[in-house]
Amino acid sequence: MSIKVLYEVSNLGYGYSDKKSRAGIFRVIENILDEIITNPELDIYFTSLCDFRSSLLTQQYFVEEKNNLSPKNLNYWHSPLISWTQYIKVLKNIHDNKSKNLPNRLKRKIQATFLQIIEFLSDFDDLQDDFDIYHSFFHALPPREKTGNITRLITIYDMIPLLQPDSFDNTISQYFPKIINSIDRDRDWVICISESTKNDFCKIAKMPSERVFVTPLAASNSFHVQTDMDKIQSVRKKYSIPTGKYILALSTLEPRKNTAHLIKCFYQMIEEEKINDVYLVLVGSQGWLYENIFYTADSKPNLRDRVIFTGYLPENELSSIYSGASFFVYPSLYEGFGLPPLEAMQCGTPVIASNNSSLPEVVGDAGILIEPKSEDQLCQAMLHLLTNSTERENFSKKGLERSQLFSWSQCASDTINIYKKILDYK
Repeated sequence: MSIKVLYEVSNLGYGYSDKKSRAGIFRVIENILDEIITNPELDIYFTSLCDFRSSLLTQQYFVEEKNNLSPKNLNYWHSPLISWTQYIKVLKNIHDNKSKNLPNRLKRKIQATFLQIIEFLSDFDDLQDDFDIYHSFFHALPPREKTGNITRLITIYDMIPLLQPDSFDNTISQYFPKIINSIDRDRDWVICISESTKNDFCKIAKMPSERVFVTPLAASNSFHVQTDMDKIQSVRKKYSIPTGKYILALSTLEPRKNTAHLIKCFYQMIEEEKINDVYLVLVGSQGWLYENIFYTADSKPNLRDRVIFTGYLPENELSSIYSGASFFVYPSLYEGFGLPPLEAMQCGTPVIASNNSSLPEVVGDAGILIEPKSEDQLCQAMLHLLTNSTERENFSKKGLERSQLFSWSQCASDTINIYKKILDYK
């Protein structure tokens, strides 16, 4: 008999409305679902209980991008003031009304306020008791009276909003405690994506460790060693990366990723060693408090053209940008897992990463681990790989081998085994 699972997938709706949100948790959900969707052991359904709007956006995601699964997406939300069709119409009017004249700006403001009132007054129905498991991929678990006797499980990616609240804007910092507080320490179950995150979670949330499991993530199967030089050259040309060697870093531009420190160390290395033919390529969207990153890049006008900001890259270009790099650097101050180093290893690119949090679990001995705040360690590691082709080849091979330890099929299999274990516990 199959296990009937209801997944909370509001992040798919966010990714539908904003393509730049198609990273992190969005990619985790899509990759896991791709693996388990045809598994005969599961009977899976989807919902969005975060709020009225995310439920609508998630519905649109399934209709337009996963139409074959659309009947499996269940809506529990209702509003006493408006129908779904009317809500969509008003939302579309706001989006399509681009005029900046006063009457239209006022109209948009009134319509937006109206939708906020609707969202505030809306509510969702109790879930059917015939589900075996309710699994939230991120958002807070619903009140117990809404889920009845369904076994509840939530995935926790990191505890950074509590450990380093200054790393996030107020929206996340204020919402994250609600996620943690929604978990019943005696009845609910938790999946963490690394042993480091599990340790942080159990310590902060005071959760018994036997109710917390670990399922490591994986890089998408789309990441591979790119051997087609034309594709690598095409990406270089598109993002104005000059001929010559380049060092790659990929992350959201925000303080926790330590990008300003990386730029400073890069400048120091090329100045002291008088290196004229290497560039630092920074891939990623602007995130939170990113101004200092650009200030640091601009601090050396004579070297400014050696640092290249590409902005967001779609996934189908990432293998080429990884494979073209001499090596990859990830000096993050804290991670819940650390997918970019794993993606780089899967592309055969040597890796330098921080020696903190979950990153040693991911990189192991297949890369160079450094103290992220040490200028000397980072400069020496970069110079070592830049000037030593034998070491680059060595770490490329070791990285490829280690990347094989992580797969979405294994993550999905581990998740299903967890379902069986927690249901047996009942």
